[in-house]
Amino acid sequence: MKKMIKTQKNFEKQLHLNRYSNGQLAVFVIGHMRDPIAELSIMYDLAELAPNEFILKDYSENKDLVQQYLKDEIFISSNRFVLVGSHLCPICQIAT
Repeated sequence: MKKMIKTQKNFEKQLHLNRYSNGQLAVFVIGHMRDPIAELSIMYDLAELAPNEFILKDYSENKDLVQQYLKDEIFISSNRFVLVGSHLCPICQIAT
């Protein structure tokens, strides 16, 4: 019988900020090798956002990751939302 060994790796994650072509804030998570892990923002031309606000993609593959950033108060909700497709997405800021 083979014995299974459980291992756990902790990966360093950093936020990377950029701008979409429409000027809205773009938020990405990059790993320790500078490889992109996730895009946490959505570009949506119909949304009016302040320069420090972004539309948070808090569904699908981002759900767990986003919940951790919200729990750790890295992202701050503006209590405003925008409907993108069939998803009601929160408008957020990055805590400073």
